[in-house]
Amino acid sequence: MTGNNNIRRTGGDAPGTDGREYPGREICLSLLREAPDGFVLVDSEGRCRCLNRAFTRITGYTGDDLPTVAAWFERAHPNPAYRRGVQEMWQELLQGDRSVVVAGVVCRDGKVRDIEIRQTLVAGGCSLYVVRDVTEQVATEEHLRLATSELTAVIEAFPDLFLRLNADGTIIESRAGRLVEVSLVPRALLGRRVQDLLPAELGETVGNALQQAVRTGVPSAPLEFSHQVDGEVRHYEARIVPLYEMHVMAVIRDITERKRADQELHRHREHLEDLVAGRTAELERANQQLQRLLYYIEMTERRAAEEWLDLSAGQGSLGTAEPEEGRITTDAAGTVVIVNRAAERLTGYAGGDLTGRPVWPLLSITGTDGDAREILSRELLEQGRAVQRAEGMVLVRSDGTEVSIRFSGDPIIDADGAVIGMVCTFQRV
Repeated sequence: MTGNNNIRRTGGDAPGTDGREYPGREICLSLLREAPDGFVLVDSEGRCRCLNRAFTRITGYTGDDLPTVAAWFERAHPNPAYRRGVQEMWQELLQGDRSVVVAGVVCRDGKVRDIEIRQTLVAGGCSLYVVRDVTEQVATEEHLRLATSELTAVIEAFPDLFLRLNADGTIIESRAGRLVEVSLVPRALLGRRVQDLLPAELGETVGNALQQAVRTGVPSAPLEFSHQVDGEVRHYEARIVPLYEMHVMAVIRDITERKRADQELHRHREHLEDLVAGRTAELERANQQLQRLLYYIEMTERRAAEEWLDLSAGQGSLGTAEPEEGRITTDAAGTVVIVNRAAERLTGYAGGDLTGRPVWPLLSITGTDGDAREILSRELLEQGRAVQRAEGMVLVRSDGTEVSIRFSGDPIIDADGAVIGMVCTFQRV
């Protein structure tokens, strides 16, 4: 071609050696001119002899724009570094080391398109180059490569075994994440049905789930199963996900550690429930004991008041002043439960300051080897015997001073005969 798209006419149809007529050169050139792919004829000197309309439609360039192959490289690849890379691929194409060259081409309108170029040798030392716009194809391939790369990254990030199956469960492909521990399906078993690699009952369940996923196009519910590996029972979870063209993906995950954690959590939960139940029962018993203690305290206080009233009335001295009598009631451990006002005045403590504290620091016994706690708790709380002491008992007040007292202690015994507390009564002497 010498700068235009015209193709020289050479005559009509010509007979072949067998006597039949074949399409002439004009018809062949017309087919090349109207073909959807671009064609460029280059002679042995690198000059562009002709090109068709499709080449101009694809690149925007005409024969006047591209007198030589060198001019094509200058226009199509203005970046020198990129141009050198394309020229190297071009040399490989000319030498037969490469069948096709795909490169980004700057078209006449300034847009960059991906162009595929193939070479065919023709008579007279010329070369015919076939040019095709593959911009959309390259973009699609790049998108697929990106999607594949992302999918591969996801597969490698998850600790799962991915099996691509056909509709009858035959294993077509196996991919494993980097943390996968599933040894159920080695690559040597590709081509086998996944149902045949599992226990009979489980294989039937997986087969049914697979058929349902293929039929409905909906992923199956997770299936859990166990498998023995090197004498150790491991637990797995399988999910069946439908794909395209009657294919499915089986995603298998080793959930042994999760199962063990669940079992350990269940054991801790049961232990906690036992502790709560035991503590609740203990609190219930303590509450019942406290209720009995309060009842006996009330009854003891009432009997004492009635006896005092009866005695005062019988002696005709109801209004006669008597020595102040303090009274402190404790539980079975000697912890103060109730303090009357007389005891508050005698000890110097407010009732709220004494409640919940042990009674023993308030009492002291002189002239004995043991202390008050040892003697009184043994007799009153352990043996359940009443104690009367008119001498040697001392009350330790809040300011540290000691006061001699007359002391009596009465155990509080419930209906079962158990000592649940005591009443300490004392008077100043």
